[in-house]
Amino acid sequence: MMHNNLFLARQPILDRAENLFGYEFLYRNTYGECVIDDPRHATASVLVNLLNQIGASSSFGDTPAFINTDGPLLLTDILRTLPKDKFVFELSSSMKMNSRIHEAIRYYHSIGYRFALDNASFHPDYFETFSPLFPFIEFAKFDVNQTDIEQFNYLPNPYGKMKLIAQKVEFYEMAEAYDALGFEYFQGFYFARAHLITQRRIDPQYADVMHLFSLLQNDASIEEICDTFKQQSILSLQLFQFLRSVHPEHIEGIVSIREMIERFGKNSLMQWLLLLIYSKSGTKALDEKNSHAVFAQCRIDRMVFLLKKILPDVTERETDHIYFIAMLSLLEGLMNIPMESLLQILHPTQEIEDALITHTGVLGRVYAASLKMESSDVSGAAILLKSYGITLDDISSWRP
Repeated sequence: MMHNNLFLARQPILDRAENLFGYEFLYRNTYGECVIDDPRHATASVLVNLLNQIGASSSFGDTPAFINTDGPLLLTDILRTLPKDKFVFELSSSMKMNSRIHEAIRYYHSIGYRFALDNASFHPDYFETFSPLFPFIEFAKFDVNQTDIEQFNYLPNPYGKMKLIAQKVEFYEMAEAYDALGFEYFQGFYFARAHLITQRRIDPQYADVMHLFSLLQNDASIEEICDTFKQQSILSLQLFQFLRSVHPEHIEGIVSIREMIERFGKNSLMQWLLLLIYSKSGTKALDEKNSHAVFAQCRIDRMVFLLKKILPDVTERETDHIYFIAMLSLLEGLMNIPMESLLQILHPTQEIEDALITHTGVLGRVYAASLKMESSDVSGAAILLKSYGITLDDISSWRP
């Protein structure tokens, strides 16, 4: 049962007045445990769960999200698909540093991405590894249980230009002592424990992700890419949620999956798929198509089937619209995104809005009939489509 849920821990970071400054998001496996075998997988999983499934607006809003970052992930272009103003990427003290990672951090800093040192230290070995990065670091996080506080008084402070965060603060006296040293932000059990976020998991199959990634590598046409997305409904849902989380401008006013892909771009789409691949690598969960994926694809296929029954010479535009309506309805049903919120972002055509809200017009009737069929009311579906010449026998011929 646990494999049907995703888990993610979130802990607030507060300022001196105990106002919310941001959140750190922490990896949890499919059992809700903090067991990290592969740092790259952990980082990718946090980002995928946060942006593709839970959604940025409900999890951190306008505050910065602190994400533990794996070194090899910095050598990809994945970060460039993420908005620089929403994230702070933490560099672990155990990260294996080399010249390529150093150059990647310098580059990302130069274009506006923000970094933090996690578990910063005065230890000579730590200095030797991380001091070349200091010009590119905005925050330094100190574990109060692993730090000799007196070192701030008798050693030169190379962290003076950074914003300092005291983490794992468990008592008021700890917070007070670090506040007196000039620390601006605080994190720990004294203020709030990490909250475990749980949500049903709606994952694409690994083979489907790899197939689409291969198409992009081989410079497939936009038509082939769109056709593949239409056959993999969960990928479409996750891409929409990702863009809603980090690039809402890419979905404003769109009326088809093709428009969404064209605005995002093939290169960005490839990096997004790579993030999905990393999030799935090394997992032991069976890569089976779950019930949510089957349900989603059935709704889409059923609505396309009904539309073709009504309009045998249906156009590609009309098929795109019915697919899009099905996808939006699934976002509301499976990912708990209110339809009102979706419409505020999208500003869809009146035809699509009427179909979703009042179930009017041919597209709206198809949507309403599909919902009837989902609840085993085939006769009710036939009544809704009777004015289009559709009979009970026509509808009964549907097979998933």
